[in-house]
Amino acid sequence: MAHPSAAAVSIPDIEAALKKLPTVPGEDEFEILDPVLEHYPNTEEEKALQRLFMALVHGALAAGASDVHVDPTSEASVIRFRIDGVLHEVARLPRAAHKAVVTCCQYYAEIPVDQPLVNHASLFRVRRGDRNYHVRVATMASMYGQIVVMRILAGEYDLPGLERIGMMPDDRERYLRALRAPTGLLLVTGPTGSGKTTILYAGLGQIVSPEIKTYTIEDPIEMALPGMIQIPVNRKGGMTFENNLRALMQHDPDVIMVGTTDSLAMAEGCVQAAISGHLVATTLHSSTAAGAIARMLEMGLEPLMLAESMICVVNSRLARKVCSQCAEPEEPPFGLLSQLAERARAGGYTLPDNPKFMRGRGCDNCRGTGYRGRTGLFEVMELDHDLYRLIMERAPAKAIQEAAVKKGMTTLAADGLRKAAEGVTSVAEAARVTTEW
Repeated sequence: MAHPSAAAVSIPDIEAALKKLPTVPGEDEFEILDPVLEHYPNTEEEKALQRLFMALVHGALAAGASDVHVDPTSEASVIRFRIDGVLHEVARLPRAAHKAVVTCCQYYAEIPVDQPLVNHASLFRVRRGDRNYHVRVATMASMYGQIVVMRILAGEYDLPGLERIGMMPDDRERYLRALRAPTGLLLVTGPTGSGKTTILYAGLGQIVSPEIKTYTIEDPIEMALPGMIQIPVNRKGGMTFENNLRALMQHDPDVIMVGTTDSLAMAEGCVQAAISGHLVATTLHSSTAAGAIARMLEMGLEPLMLAESMICVVNSRLARKVCSQCAEPEEPPFGLLSQLAERARAGGYTLPDNPKFMRGRGCDNCRGTGYRGRTGLFEVMELDHDLYRLIMERAPAKAIQEAAVKKGMTTLAADGLRKAAEGVTSVAEAARVTTEW
């Protein structure tokens, strides 16, 4: 693969861009690990360009960003970091630097640089301090040039426990009870970026043991998990989710995690694996736990197959936490408070008489946003005979949710209010990430 070209950008342009980025790494604290770099850089321009690229990735790691966006406009190359789920613009680089930065991203991820109109995805590895990370790179053509999104993934096992991600004791008990079941289908649902994979990883980490053979099928593998056999999807080689799942049936599995279920064929495969005596955990895009059942039926699954296999549905969102260094009490208007109390009761939670609602003023610690870090919001629905009956009747999602709440489930909106009442997040943030309000 050809070296990235720095001909279109001068060293002064690169140095000016470097000054606009949040941090510049020292050689002893940050490095790119992949051997593709053994013969790069050569010229002074290429060395300067490498410093720019390393500063970009290191700045994202230092800021706690999950994603880096490099977007071309008619006048500049706009750099944004996604921090705690929200995009923040951190720099506008000279327009001349855009192509060179994109080419560096492609080079490190071993993406062909001579196919600008083709979408690509790959990854490379970096080290910061004593921790390794995977950086997943995706490129796509746009009106003003190629756009790049880099997703930063933990490259080693470093999962928080279910308690640390915000799952309350009653929800943890339901979730772990489902994970310890010998057979059945467990769904983790929510939109993209709601923490579904982290929830599955954290749960599987609780049950892993030498007595249980656990496989995962992932695209891509986001983290190396001890005690499990992880299988990557390779569509070009014919090793799709469906084909891998079918092949695993010959390898004596106890537990199978499937990265995503997005088709009838995949849903049927998961259900058949669960009915045949395995615990299958997978993810699905759905706005509520009850809605996941409707989603599976809409795919074309027979109600009887779903009722015979499904044991639990976990629905999740990620909400920003109030910054601890600038938090201050917040008093909602009386009328709003009564509405919040009613919403909480409808979702299975009773608002306390003196809720500790908080908000963040904004400070240097939180970049002026009032928030720092994130916590999970959850609803965990265990299925029983009454809910199976509703599935067989093809009952609407609202009826299934109401029945689940009567049996002790706390809805996503109610869990958001619970965490707002405890001062973990704000009322506004809980409302933002739960679409029921």
